[in-house]
Parts: sequence; C-alpha cells; structure tokens
Amino acid sequence: MQKLMTCLLLALWISGFPQASHAREPVLGKVLETGRITFGYAEDRLPFSFNDQNGNPAGYSIDLCRAIAEQVRKELKLPKLDIEFIKVESSERVNALVHSRVDMDCGTATQTLTRMERVDFTFMTFVTGASMVSRRGTGSAEPSQIQGKRVAVISGTTTEEVLAQYLIEAQLTAEVIPVGNFAGGMGLLEEGEVDGFFSDRVLLMGQIMKSPIRDKLQLSEDLISYEPYALMLPRDDGDFRLVANRALANIYSGNQIGVLYKKWFGLIDPRPSTLLISLFRLQALPE
Repeated sequence: MQKLMTCLLLALWISGFPQASHAREPVLGKVLETGRITFGYAEDRLPFSFNDQNGNPAGYSIDLCRAIAEQVRKELKLPKLDIEFIKVESSERVNALVHSRVDMDCGTATQTLTRMERVDFTFMTFVTGASMVSRRGTGSAEPSQIQGKRVAVISGTTTEEVLAQYLIEAQLTAEVIPVGNFAGGMGLLEEGEVDGFFSDRVLLMGQIMKSPIRDKLQLSEDLISYEPYALMLPRDDGDFRLVANRALANIYSGNQIGVLYKKWFGLIDPRPSTLLISLFRLQALPE
C-alpha cells in the first residue's frame, strides 16, 4: 500500500509540471535521413532577420544559423546539406518548433523561463532591452511620458508582456494597440495613429533607419526590460544543442564575431557594449 501511495504521489507531482510537446524525431537523425535542415525566420527584424533586396533571408541571426548548419554538416560527415528557411510570425515561433515545422528559430527570441517549459535555447547571441520610438515634438520621448497616450506593440512578444507590467509598476495609463509585425507598428506611428511604438531597442534602430520619416523620429534612452537573445531549438534535443553551441563558441572565440557585428550593426551602433563583449567572451568555451 505504501509503495502504491508513493507512486500515486509521484505521478501527481510530475503532472503538476508543464509537459513537453509530443515526441519528435531528434533533429540530427532527421537531417541525416533527409539531407535538409529547416530554419524559421522573420522577414522584418532588421538587422537580425529579414529579406534582402533579392528576397533572400539575411541578417545577423541568419548568418549564425548558417554557421550552425555547416557545423551540423561537418559532424554528420555529409557531402552536402540543404538549408530551408520558412517565414514564421512572432506569435507562432514556439509552436513551429513544438510541432516540428522548423528545426530551429533564427530570429530574436528572448530566452525566458516560461518559454523553456516548451523549447530549449542555444548560448545567448545578443543582449538588448525594450524601448520606444516616437515622433519628435509629441512630448512622449521616454516611456515615462506616455500617460494618456496611444502606443503600439507587437502581440505575442516579451515586449508586450513587459510593457503591461511597466504600466502597472509606473502607475501609468495608456491605450496599448497590439499589431502583428513591425510594419504595422511603424505604419501607425508614421501616420500619427499612435504616439509611440515599443520593441527591442536594437530592432527599433533598424526600423528607424528605413523609415521614410526617420528624421522626425526619436528613440528613447530608457529601457524597460532586459532581453537576452538566443536561438530557439526543440526541447530535450541535447545532441543538436551541443552542435549548435559548438558552432557559436567557435565564432565567439575568434575574430569572426567582430566581423559579424561590424557587418550587421556597424551603421547602427559602431561599437559593441562592454556587456555584449563580455557575453561573447564568457561563452567562447574551449573544446
């Protein structure tokens, strides 16, 4: 009887934890069988993940994923590895991994404990924070100045969550307009339909650069969150995660990371922050 009760209590204890998704084939086994690896990406997250002038995926995160694909090819001793990129909306990134639509998400996912209940993450790839872009002369240059204003944020992102919490903690009342992507948020701001648009600061820099009214826009100095970026991959696939982290560690340990930073961030923020440099050095693990 005591043994039965112990088993029942153990089953109840386990059931209290969020369960992983349905079983899926390990990524390396699937790649070995098909000769193909599939990456999810967003086409509007300049300079991390976007479509170039020829319509091809490009960006900092895309380059990191291509390096991971090459590491996979080498470790599996494949003569060739096909890479497929699939556009995935922000709100569907986790589900795309859980339901095996993609093998890895090559975007700007913030590593959170809640997401780790369903997916895993590689080493961190960048650090930023949520900020706000607004039109000059509107009296809403900083997040603390949005009392009674209308602001936009992309739904399904960590920024949406931290903005809601920030409004509560700062005791501010603002009308929050959810949008589906950067084009929606920037469009509302450029048309004067909202007073501010919240997202990760480094992504907003890229949006300002390509805006037709960039000279009329301003980026807030204050951050309302800490956003550690990493690449999302399937939960409990340790072999694939190891290969991905080995590729990243190799990039961080040499001068390749400096080349990548200059390539994708040189025009936005010429010098990486001390925090970002430390992030790369701490993750340049020896073989």
